[in-house]
Amino acid sequence: MLNKKWFLGLATMSALTLAACGNGDTADEGTADEGATDEEVVETEDGEAFEAPTTGGEGVLDVWTFTDEAATMINDYYLEEFPDLDYEINISEVPTEEFETQLDPVFGTDSAPDVIFAEQAFVKKYVESGMLVDLSQFEGIASGAENTFDYVKEIGTQEDGTFVANSWQTTPGAFFYRQDLASEYLGIESPEDMQAAISDWDGFLNTARDLKEATDGSVYMVSSRGDLNHPYYMSREQGWVVDDTLVIDDQLYELLDTAKTMVDEGLMMDADPQGEEYFAAMNGDEVMGYSLPTWGMHFWLKPNADETAGNWRMVTGPTSYFRGGTWMGITQTSDMQEEAAQLVEWLTTSEDFMRTWAEETGDVVSHEGVVEEVRGDYEEEFLGGQNHYDAFADAIPAIDGSIITEYDQTISGAFDDLALTPYSKGEVTQEEAIEAFKLEVQNLYPNLQVD
Repeated sequence: MLNKKWFLGLATMSALTLAACGNGDTADEGTADEGATDEEVVETEDGEAFEAPTTGGEGVLDVWTFTDEAATMINDYYLEEFPDLDYEINISEVPTEEFETQLDPVFGTDSAPDVIFAEQAFVKKYVESGMLVDLSQFEGIASGAENTFDYVKEIGTQEDGTFVANSWQTTPGAFFYRQDLASEYLGIESPEDMQAAISDWDGFLNTARDLKEATDGSVYMVSSRGDLNHPYYMSREQGWVVDDTLVIDDQLYELLDTAKTMVDEGLMMDADPQGEEYFAAMNGDEVMGYSLPTWGMHFWLKPNADETAGNWRMVTGPTSYFRGGTWMGITQTSDMQEEAAQLVEWLTTSEDFMRTWAEETGDVVSHEGVVEEVRGDYEEEFLGGQNHYDAFADAIPAIDGSIITEYDQTISGAFDDLALTPYSKGEVTQEEAIEAFKLEVQNLYPNLQVD
């Protein structure tokens, strides 16, 4: 869960921070890495400097990651458990938006790292690449993964059934809302009452209308279309591509209608997702709630809602969904596959590590037994003492990993840019939006069937 360095908003606008599945922001971190090459400073498209990923040569286990969680887990937990390793671990942390650009040219060559941490948006690309090792050949991983939630393993498994990537976390989503505002303007006094009010999208829209009326339009139900698209995307029956054919699930047409209704009626702030206004509202009284996954509370909401802490609660909302996550895989070209397997095994299957990580970070882990153990009496002060772990645990079985494809990042981005955003703002008709989206997909993937 805890993943990504993303815009951590206002209070820390000067220092872009982390978010969801782990988005590395700047430098390489790791243990002593004398074997590593000199580090080159490069920049993202936005001009943010970071150190180019490195490989350390013989006797060095190279790990490339987009999340700074990797350094924390390895340095503060793994190396504490295994202090006498006869090799070094070199951790290269690359911003999410640069990770593929840096990895793709060397993937499948001797310059590739031994272990990669891959985000949900692009993990299937590497899972289906044929360049990751079959994890089931390692007895410890194979037996340990029997306790891993099915959807996590499903996403890390190739179409031919080869298991090549595993994760320590699950990332069910929820609707985080302001209980104080709900009590004052809607007469909703508990998460149970809120869930009853927004248990489907019709209820969500009607509650948003009640809120607008009660506040004369001064409080919005959500901040942006980003609070709608992920719940809709991740509750589809089919993924973007099935049998080499583009699929526009019925949920996506409903998403277009819901977003346009909320913009037309002034029910959402219509801020840019993960922009300055989006984060600023977390500390104000203009927005009722945000759709966020497990990591979103820790990396986006908490750092930007210090003045409203304790007033937040969470419910499932109109639909179960998930967002993000980080998977670990071992490259075929690695000459340290056994050492890499030990790292992957411990971080993704160790019951002791999972329990400690869950208790110390609040991350909802992938080990079914640990989740059942931890969920019983967890309390989150930020949520007024609510047991968010229990609520998230209930949502995990509904997650369908089969809808994740290697095309997700690109196609989802095209849908947001060419269909969802312009249509919700009234700039194009729905037919024009869908046609522009289809044309873009066909241009991006000429081999796909686009009807």
